Amino acid sequence: MISSFVRKALLATTCVLALAPLSAAMAQQPTQQMTQQAPSAAQQAAIQHDMETVARYKLPKDFFTRMTPVMEQIRNSRISPPETPNMSLEDTIKRTEAMPQLQPILKQAGMTPREFVMGITTFGMTAAVMQHPAQDSRSMPALNPDNVSLLKSHAAQTQALIQIMGGGDSQQQQAPGR
Repeated sequence: MISSFVRKALLATTCVLALAPLSAAMAQQPTQQMTQQAPSAAQQAAIQHDMETVARYKLPKDFFTRMTPVMEQIRNSRISPPETPNMSLEDTIKRTEAMPQLQPILKQAGMTPREFVMGITTFGMTAAVMQHPAQDSRSMPALNPDNVSLLKSHAAQTQALIQIMGGGDSQQQQAPGR
C-alpha cells in the first residue's frame, strides 16, 4: 500500500504541472491583487493544454524497464529535480535539458530530456488520477487508456516507481501510519 505522503507527492506533482503557468503569472502581481483576480483565459488555456498533453502522451511498453533504473540512478546520485513550480511543460523540459549532471544518465538509458519529463509526468498524473479518480475529475482530461492498462498490468512496478519518486529512505516509506 502506498503511504499517504507518496500519494500527496504524486498529486502535488500533477497539481504543480497544472498550476505552473498560473503561479508564474500570479507571482508577478502584488499580493492584494492575487486574491482578487482569477486566472485569465490565456492562463487557463495554457494549463489545460499542458494537462491534455500529459494525459494524451503514450508511455512506451518498456516504460518501467527504462524509467525505474533512471529514477534509481538519479536518486542514488542525489540529483535534485529542477525547480519548476512556475513553469509550463515546455519550460520544464528546457530546464531538464539544461541539467548537465542528468544528461549522462538519460543518454545511458537512451532517453531524451523530453521523453524523461513527459514519461515521468504522465506516469505521475496517471497514477494519481487512478488512485483518486473522484478528485476534481471535471477539469481533468481523459487519461490515455493504454497508460492506465500499463500501470494496472504492472502494479508492483508502479508501486516501486512511486516509492522511488517519493524520495526518503525505506524506513520512512515503510513507517506505520504513513
